[in-house]
Amino acid sequence: MLALMLRFLPHLSIAALLALAGLGLALKVQTARLDNVRRDLAIERALHETDLANVRAAQAKANADWQAEIARISQENRRLNDEADHKAATGSAVFADRVMRLPTAAADPDLSRASAMSGADAPSGADRSGGDAILLARADALICAANTARLDAAHDWAKALAATR
Repeated sequence: MLALMLRFLPHLSIAALLALAGLGLALKVQTARLDNVRRDLAIERALHETDLANVRAAQAKANADWQAEIARISQENRRLNDEADHKAATGSAVFADRVMRLPTAAADPDLSRASAMSGADAPSGADRSGGDAILLARADALICAANTARLDAAHDWAKALAATR
């Protein structure tokens, strides 16, 4: 057996050297490929970090723009609300003044029997120029005046709000 091994040993050592050289070459090729992949991965990571920074910057800018728009809209709405409140207060005072200038109706015993909503049963002294007469207490007329002023102001507010959009 020893003789057989000695006989094939020179051939085995050449084959072993060739196998080692082949493995060394394969290792060199794989190391080069691994270095290329690592370099590509480093480039991808850098690009990813850049993209991530760009996305974060864009998101921060979008948030800042959104907050600025919210502040602008809030300020505009406050201004419109203040104007509407002022118009409502002014209109209410004007309408209340007009109501207070109206003469009071004379006390008529027939008035308590007459229907306040029906013009057919209204007293003969009622003004019928506008159709059916409605008898209204001064307190109710003041409520109507305040509500009319609020509605006028709300209407103007809605028109201004629609114009800004």
